[in-house]
Amino acid sequence: MKTILYDLLHNLTLLMSGFYLLGKLSPHPITVDSKRSVRILYGISLSLLSWMLMQLTIEPVPGVLVDLRHIPVIVAAYFAGPLPTAIVTIVIILYRFSISLNSSAYAAALFITLIAVGTSLLVKWLPIYSKRTFTLVTVYATVLHGIVLIYVLADSKLIMDILSVVLPASFISSWLALVIIRDIRLTKQSMRTWQQTAQRDFLTGLHNFRAFTDHFDDLKQQTILQQHEVALITVDIDHFKHVNDTFGHEAGDEVLRQFASRLRDGVTDAGFISRNGGEEFSVLVEQLTDVKVLVLAEQLRERIATSPFQLSNGAQLPLTASFGVAHFPKSTSEIQQLVTDADVALYHSKQNGRNRVTLFTRELEVAVTHPVD
Repeated sequence: MKTILYDLLHNLTLLMSGFYLLGKLSPHPITVDSKRSVRILYGISLSLLSWMLMQLTIEPVPGVLVDLRHIPVIVAAYFAGPLPTAIVTIVIILYRFSISLNSSAYAAALFITLIAVGTSLLVKWLPIYSKRTFTLVTVYATVLHGIVLIYVLADSKLIMDILSVVLPASFISSWLALVIIRDIRLTKQSMRTWQQTAQRDFLTGLHNFRAFTDHFDDLKQQTILQQHEVALITVDIDHFKHVNDTFGHEAGDEVLRQFASRLRDGVTDAGFISRNGGEEFSVLVEQLTDVKVLVLAEQLRERIATSPFQLSNGAQLPLTASFGVAHFPKSTSEIQQLVTDADVALYHSKQNGRNRVTLFTRELEVAVTHPVD
């Protein structure tokens, strides 16, 4: 009995270590909606864990193998959906049949299949993170485990001793596995939510300046490795201070939200939109020529200028915006200068009547930095 207990502790240690390492497979929780390749990799990894558990198997009587191989099946069915569950179930059954073909092997195959199907159905019907669901799944697995052990150990004098050790270990291990995986998943979800919040502007839902800086830094590194076109469109709402002074800050916030929505609708997936502070916005665009970027900026300008903004009091407020465009490598020779050059172009737009789009040029830089009196 002492040997059986030690072997079960080895199983439990391997199980918990394996689940911790599996948590590193993806930065996001693996679910039925994860990429197929990720789910396949998860199923293969769980199969490997089950195989390792079967290397630490206990053989209380000849031909009967006892271990915790069913717990990865529970985890797959509980959290990851049918594909990983099918993979780990098939691998376990095939490997067990490769060891021996006897009544114990067939009972083990039926046990694993019922674990996979039953857990999948329970999770489908019940809340996934509920303690009640955890308990029902764990009890279901333990009862099945007990039935199989009673069947294969019916003629053994050690049956009660084995059941008194294996079943509590099976229950505790299943429960701990579900709790650990749940905690890892919830931690990942919390981190993802925190990261998204830290990268988003609370008012408009656009990327914030931190996200813009991070994304631009990534683009600079990519451009160093392989030359490709990058453009920056900087946008500033004309006379926005007048909106706040005249209609109040709530109206100003509503204008900012609507302005952000128009940028989103106009840019779609073509660029990385951010609010960099106040009434200043930016759009980072890749793999577009300078001509196409200018066309995009002009379309955005028209989208803003041709339709008034609706205030909550029913008033309609016509507004315009000024645009500055810098394009690497067409107008800007150094990617590091893209932000500065776009700001120069924006300044030129605002100094020359607003409601216009200006592309940065070297001549423009000289005119702005060395104005003629």
